Amino acid sequence: MKENIMKYIESHFPNLTSELHLRFELGEPYENGTEDRLNQVVKRVTTLFEEVFKPDDSIYMYIKDWEVTEDIMFGNTTPEYLYSLLIDQNIEEETLLEIEKDYDEVTSQTIEVKNEYKVKFVYAQLKSVPYQEILKGIGNYEQGREPSIGQSVYFISTDKNLIFHMYDDRGCLIHSKDVKKLIVAFVSYI
Repeated sequence: MKENIMKYIESHFPNLTSELHLRFELGEPYENGTEDRLNQVVKRVTTLFEEVFKPDDSIYMYIKDWEVTEDIMFGNTTPEYLYSLLIDQNIEEETLLEIEKDYDEVTSQTIEVKNEYKVKFVYAQLKSVPYQEILKGIGNYEQGREPSIGQSVYFISTDKNLIFHMYDDRGCLIHSKDVKKLIVAFVSYI
């Protein structure tokens, strides 16, 4: 499973992105931390998600996990919550390395910082995945609410050539290779 989806991503969506995508606002105009904001986030993201994916769709989940148990900015983020939701799924894992370039002002040189992280993969029919709880957990993360999901979760359909990524309560991205698929998501949102 993991080899298939990694090859697919490399050939279709390098770095889990594409030039063709839409970004959707989820939290505005409500203030951070309010119930109104969180309720709106969950309603908007669920509506978009259900326009993009149907219950019988087969999807991959690509989960980027830095395996940080204590987040300095947001406190304890219930790091195992996502995996408790996926307890009935077959999860495969791979360790990857990300190289970031940073500028050292003291030495005036560019340095490379190597960050190791785990990627976990799930392949399932959507109806067996508690996506509403996952999306709500992602929305909770930066709001300091629990349960929260601090991992980056990408929902990928190889049949539809789509990636759905809610990055936090501010917004989500839908990447595609087909403009028509993005238009359907956009029309359903407005």
